[in-house]
Amino acid sequence: MNGVPVAVEWVAGGALGATLALITNPIWAWLFRRTPQGDRWERYEAPLPELARDLAGAYGGYSMVLTRSHKVVFTSAKAETLPVYRGTKLIHAGLQELAENAWREDEMQTQRMSFTDLGPVADAEVRATRLADRYILLTVTDLTETLRARQVRHDFIANIGHELRTPVTAVELIGSALAAGAEDPETVRHFARRLTGESRRLARLTEDMMALAKAQDQDSSRFAQVSVSEVVHEAVARHTTTGDEAGIRVLVEAPDDLTVFGDKDALITAVDNLVANAISYSPPSSQVRVTASLRSGEVAIAVTDEGIGIEASDQERVFERFYRTDRARSRRTGGTGLGLAIVRNTVSGHGGRVTVRSAVGRGSTFTIWVPRRVLGDSA
Repeated sequence: MNGVPVAVEWVAGGALGATLALITNPIWAWLFRRTPQGDRWERYEAPLPELARDLAGAYGGYSMVLTRSHKVVFTSAKAETLPVYRGTKLIHAGLQELAENAWREDEMQTQRMSFTDLGPVADAEVRATRLADRYILLTVTDLTETLRARQVRHDFIANIGHELRTPVTAVELIGSALAAGAEDPETVRHFARRLTGESRRLARLTEDMMALAKAQDQDSSRFAQVSVSEVVHEAVARHTTTGDEAGIRVLVEAPDDLTVFGDKDALITAVDNLVANAISYSPPSSQVRVTASLRSGEVAIAVTDEGIGIEASDQERVFERFYRTDRARSRRTGGTGLGLAIVRNTVSGHGGRVTVRSAVGRGSTFTIWVPRRVLGDSA
């Protein structure tokens, strides 16, 4: 064409093809190599396919992409906290096996695993999926908090059943005794008083369970600017008669200008429980002090008694539901074992915390700490 003989064009084209082959073949040999099975091609040091990166990134949790030889080519930020690889090599035997199964079966593999000894995830569900004939996508779903919450619910239901069984059984037995002694007025009066006591105990348990449910599901739409002095005085007022009957003097110190942003009723209930405990575990002719103050940007409401105190080993556990350091005394005073759990959950819902300082035989101080916020604060 254009005066060049066809034979010359063929020769020139062949020479060009041979030259390109000499240049490109080593490149392709470097980019690809056969797997040990000899029937698959695996790419190395190549950019991660967009699909693999998008899938791993979209998962948003613990995710990583690796090659057939367990080389890690992508990890999410969270997955980097899992010490399951050395350098760029996956070294966790369980994950290696799951990846091998996904590669061999060519379908997603799922397995429950524990990383207790290796990282922050105690219980997890791991999925391995083969991608683009060259990669494996591993995703780790952290089940630690889910399983913990499930165990907490299970324990709570078991505890509720146990706590309800005692008064319900008592009511049944008292009813039978009343029926048997219907002709004896003194017997009727005795068991009627017992029946009233058990009924009140059931009522308190029901009220505390409802208060705990409310504290665990704090509704911030109910928050408003609240006078701390009003919260303290209203909580103390509920125990005036109880304190007088026990010969216990309750002293209050709370400035009128101190406020917090929160749920007034919930905060009153929290302080109420602390005052009730202080009176219940204090000896006659002693004092209970309730003070409120501003300390380093936090409102501190402290309830101090001169009671029996709490062993150091029990001081963290007293906030657990139904945990009692003295079950016999708690039952005599009508305690349900939920009061301090209500306090902790209520204060946590307000962005605060509750602490205890105690010495056996010298009394205890429970302090509610709530951030001092005003209406309109974004914090």
